[in-house]
Amino acid sequence: MVKKILEEKKISIPEVKEILDKVYARMEKLETPVDPFTEATYEYCHNFSKMPADVARNVINMLKDEYDMDDSHAIQIVNIDPNYPQEVRVILEKDPVLRDLSDEDIVIMIQKIRELQA
Repeated sequence: MVKKILEEKKISIPEVKEILDKVYARMEKLETPVDPFTEATYEYCHNFSKMPADVARNVINMLKDEYDMDDSHAIQIVNIDPNYPQEVRVILEKDPVLRDLSDEDIVIMIQKIRELQA
């Protein structure tokens, strides 16, 4: 079957997991076997997804709005779900504006992420 790309955009692991859950449900209904690539991706997402997709979208939007972060950085932060400022620093070190955030600002960022997860 030829597949047509409808849209291309960056998404987080929790969002991929949400999409694959729907795909799996549809495939089970149709009693269609799952190809190995989809199965491996599904397993990866279930193992490494650290928050629900709706929370991930809220966190990404918060990071973009409050910190003027681009999609790539916001998605990486959602994917690792940092607990320590050093984890965030690794992601932001190449951005000339965001790397200048103080440790206090990053701690506040992590607290905001925790509040959105609650």
